[in-house]
Amino acid sequence: MKKGLCLFILSVLLIAVPEYSAVAANVHEDEYEPNDSLALAHNVGLWKYKLISATIHSESDKDYYKFYASKGDQLAIHLREVPANTDYDLYLFKDSYNYPAVASSERTGNQNEIIRFDVPESGRYIAAVLSKNGTYAGWGFYRLDFIDRIKSGNYTANLSPSSISSPGKGIASPLAVANLKNVSTIPDGAIVKSVSAEGTISPSLGHTYREVLNQEEGVWHTTVSGGTIFRDMKPELGLPVKTIWNVRYYSLAHSRSTWRSPQLKINYQYDQTYGW
Repeated sequence: MKKGLCLFILSVLLIAVPEYSAVAANVHEDEYEPNDSLALAHNVGLWKYKLISATIHSESDKDYYKFYASKGDQLAIHLREVPANTDYDLYLFKDSYNYPAVASSERTGNQNEIIRFDVPESGRYIAAVLSKNGTYAGWGFYRLDFIDRIKSGNYTANLSPSSISSPGKGIASPLAVANLKNVSTIPDGAIVKSVSAEGTISPSLGHTYREVLNQEEGVWHTTVSGGTIFRDMKPELGLPVKTIWNVRYYSLAHSRSTWRSPQLKINYQYDQTYGW
């Protein structure tokens, strides 16, 4: 009797174990669970350089992540490595009364999603990864990056011709030009932070002014007398670096002078997520 009972229990276990294993092999609840609502959002703390690896493990699963950001932060939230045969979207909410929506990214299929966010006020925000149509991959991990997206760089442009002259009396010199449209070392989308015009003007005369024109803007900017920096060329103008630059100068003195080895030194900033 005991032998028969033991065989019966063993046969039940042999049948049950494979069935359980099949379920377990298709579903994985990640370390951030439970985070299935705005109120239950997992707190990741300060946003900078955070990387989350998690899953959508069922039709009803939703993943919410709460983070803190300061006014003026320029971040990107990047959802990548979305599993095949799924369609996940990315949303951003303010963590305050009624959770107002801030931004979203809703590309089709398993394309990467990205939200670029210039933080208007310090506080807590919530990023959400949601399945658009109920598709999921229980063991298919997605990645969610929080990226400090604005970077800086500089470039020195040699101008052609390598010398230009002005006869004085306020008469402008011919143009010196630099075409930066196809310079691969300058990131696409880079914008001007500051510009200075370098090189030597001789003889050194009083009331001498250097000028520069960014072809996309079409406006001449002028230094102070004897200066090299164009003080009104600021990031707020959004001037592209990868364009054609024209330079000239003039002197109010009644004497001829020459500007040798004219250069533009351009400091710029760029969004490293440009084009993502």
